[in-house]
Amino acid sequence: MHTALVFGGQSFLGRWLCHELRRQGWAVTATARRVSDGAAVPCDLLDAARVAEVVRQQRPNWIFQCGGATRGEDFRKAFDLHVGGTLNVLEAVRCHAPEAGVVLLGSAAEYGPAGPADLPLREDHPAVPRSYFGASKAAQTQVARAAAAEWGLRILIARPFNVIGPGLPEHYFAAALAARLRRLAGEGSPCEFPVLNAHATRDLIDVRDVAEALVDLVGRAAPAPGGCAIYNISNGIETALLEMAAELGRLAGGFVPVPGGVGASRGGAVRSCGDASRLLQAIGWRPRYSWRESLAEMWRTPDATRRAA
Repeated sequence: MHTALVFGGQSFLGRWLCHELRRQGWAVTATARRVSDGAAVPCDLLDAARVAEVVRQQRPNWIFQCGGATRGEDFRKAFDLHVGGTLNVLEAVRCHAPEAGVVLLGSAAEYGPAGPADLPLREDHPAVPRSYFGASKAAQTQVARAAAAEWGLRILIARPFNVIGPGLPEHYFAAALAARLRRLAGEGSPCEFPVLNAHATRDLIDVRDVAEALVDLVGRAAPAPGGCAIYNISNGIETALLEMAAELGRLAGGFVPVPGGVGASRGGAVRSCGDASRLLQAIGWRPRYSWRESLAEMWRTPDATRRAA
């Protein structure tokens, strides 16, 4: 039986990844900084000794690093977790499980702003992030490349674009907007509502498609020792935030979005769209869910992440 250790296993993506691994017959151990239901092993990624102890105890075939800072305003925490925490994991693997493969979660934010001629973005596009979040993820990628080269580790870096789906936490745009529309629907009849950065575009990918891609990658495209491979996980479709808001407004009962000015963006990009042809060539992967299907299920089952675990 394949064994997996998932750091950040109670995060949004972490829970769906654990679910997919178990569905495919893996034995899975999840960790979390705060454990409330006994379903995970307590582990703070910033505690190097504790990370090393967990890796030494488990000695899995594959380690997935899903822990990270997802709230864009805390840039120090982003660097601490994405660089320091990831380095703790990689060093623990080198010392206690050198045969294990490692999967790290990168981000489309690593690429930074891109012009129309650059889209869709390929993995070899220069990483020039314009946000602290993107910079911290790009720094994580550099650490991974060094660890693969110097320590002979096998590392896969997945760069999901904008992940949505059932159970999406409310500090993400789509879930925050859905919660806002639920409140508006409870207060009265449909009306117009403002949307910041309405004409910005994102490449929306369902969390279940991401989880499936990660599991398929380790089974079919694992790098050799000393290798560090990067794969985009994306739909390859640009969707304006205004269009996504209109779909949520429809699901809420006829609310209509209108442009509401410019606001802050975690990734710092106005337009975003990824090319996942490398992933297709490696494992034959294609997304199963459209972004409209993802939003519809997110609307129906906002607490689905808990059940995924």
